[in-house]
Amino acid sequence: MKFIKIGNTILNVSQIECVTENLVTVGYSGADDLPFGDEIRKVKGIQVYMINASSQGGCFVFENETIESFYEKMVAA
Repeated sequence: MKFIKIGNTILNVSQIECVTENLVTVGYSGADDLPFGDEIRKVKGIQVYMINASSQGGCFVFENETIESFYEKMVAA
């Protein structure tokens, strides 16, 4: 088995289901007649979805990672 460490978290590479960008809502665009306009979203790190990780809500969020840096760690493992 191969493992990678990100911050204080150790992940089993064989249990990773997928990796996506973590999109965070940072505000709403102004709309005069509506209480909320369209969401303004910003990429803030990645989400790593694990198989059978129900205790973490199904995924881990790493705000200081990018998909590219995560991929480099996977290749090095």
